[in-house]
Amino acid sequence: MKDVLSGLSPELARHRIINTSDTAAFVGFSTVHWRRLYKSGRAPSPVRLGGRKLGWRVGDLIDWLASHTR
Repeated sequence: MKDVLSGLSPELARHRIINTSDTAAFVGFSTVHWRRLYKSGRAPSPVRLGGRKLGWRVGDLIDWLASHTR
């Protein structure tokens, strides 16, 4: 994941959308726990990628993590 983001400018990296399993790894949770969080409204809102597939903006995840580490 870091390899993909390291080649991008910081502004562009914040807008990159990653899938559910990559999101769970990015924030340090299991995929099952991450799904519980977003279904209960305790995680950033996902972006619908089509059908049932969801993704999250990296910038939203960074902001969410920062707000939960204080």
